[in-house]
Amino acid sequence: MANRVWPKLVGIAAVITALQLPLFYHYNRLLGSSANAVDNITVSPAQEQAEQKEISALKQQYRFVTVSADGQYVAYLDSKNVLHVMDLASQQALCAANNPYTVQYVEWIEDERLFVGEEVQPGDLELKTVDVPSGVQTIVTRFEGLPADASFTKITFSTYTNDIYILINSGTSSSLYHIGTMSNVSLVPTGGRYIKNIAITQTGSKLYFEDYADGSFNVLSLDDQGTIRLIKRDAALVAVVGNTLYYGDINSQGLVTAVYRYNAATGASTLVKTLAAPTLAANIEVTDSGAVQVNAPT
Repeated sequence: MANRVWPKLVGIAAVITALQLPLFYHYNRLLGSSANAVDNITVSPAQEQAEQKEISALKQQYRFVTVSADGQYVAYLDSKNVLHVMDLASQQALCAANNPYTVQYVEWIEDERLFVGEEVQPGDLELKTVDVPSGVQTIVTRFEGLPADASFTKITFSTYTNDIYILINSGTSSSLYHIGTMSNVSLVPTGGRYIKNIAITQTGSKLYFEDYADGSFNVLSLDDQGTIRLIKRDAALVAVVGNTLYYGDINSQGLVTAVYRYNAATGASTLVKTLAAPTLAANIEVTDSGAVQVNAPT
């Protein structure tokens, strides 16, 4: 949401210090440079099978096992709080980043760097990036004065506009932060909603999110004017591919039974797939072509 500057945080809100500001501008430029950085890397079926086997093995041993957007690299956190990045094809280590604080969250920014969210102490969180392959760490911002059990829940971003949304949840509350093109860190007004998931469109014009209210999970949108609209009640946010939202109808157990594609221009929804068995939204993947795949629970 490149043209929208949300009200600034005050008091306990996160700020970028004078020391961090030059580093953040450097980071912001790097995020923008990734806009068209994902390469289509072709691998043979045998190589793909070997890579999937390696990923499964890593998940058995390490936390935060995360594959880059192009499928070329995998990141994982070892028991000593060191973040490793490995080339999947060659299984060669690319870099290792020591983290002084407890890591709560790891997310790839295309295939060039990672977001890493850390807990400095209860109620005090720090967000940084780790460059690949150099391993250089850059502090983005710090969130202080949060509930003691607060943790990074989801980070979503647009490399086209440099918009970043950061969802931090505690047991009873949600805080949604926005970092815009001018590097302003602001708290997004969400009406006190408890938010479970967020996903931004590719061009950054709309944020979709899932909340829990009045006994039901709901999918909503937030536009660049700050307007919140209900998309579907009793639904789960599955994915945003490009600028298109995919959501799932859920049953009384909160499991997705069918996946729909939403047309933001008309407000109409189209059934994409009825699932053979109800499953968690986290186990559903939507490919770039819009095909729905159900993955085994991790």
